Amino acid sequence: MSDDDHHPELLLLHEAGGEIEGRGKYHKLLDRYRRESEETDIEHVVKERGPFDEGLSKTVQRYLDMGMLESDEEGQSRDVRETEKGERYMSGFERTKLYLDDSFVTTRDRVRQVVSEFGDMSMNQMVQKEDVQQDKQRPLGTRLSSESESKEED
Repeated sequence: MSDDDHHPELLLLHEAGGEIEGRGKYHKLLDRYRRESEETDIEHVVKERGPFDEGLSKTVQRYLDMGMLESDEEGQSRDVRETEKGERYMSGFERTKLYLDDSFVTTRDRVRQVVSEFGDMSMNQMVQKEDVQQDKQRPLGTRLSSESESKEED
């Protein structure tokens, strides 16, 4: 199953207690998920503040339009919160996926591990991690994926 089938963006938010402080932190948590995954469809590109998922803004906007998320667009940090509708959806989605899709357990456990290890960190603390600093040394716009990183390590 692909990551799209498992909605890791929504799952991250759900497992983080329904709120992530700022979209920058959301990008960094999703990057951590990408790094922990052996197989993932998620790609990031190098931006000034490190790895950035170009599709996350569109995904968040889609979920905002469906009423599953809400965001503080007025503020600087642009916090993202799960709505009651989003929480109900994710509860049902998770129960159904666990029943029908054996690979979902791996995705959920990986997301939980990322949230447990990095969820309390600020975006700035995550950016200071050695692997993110190494990515920041690459040319801006460089595509990052788990597959390309593992090839470089060989």
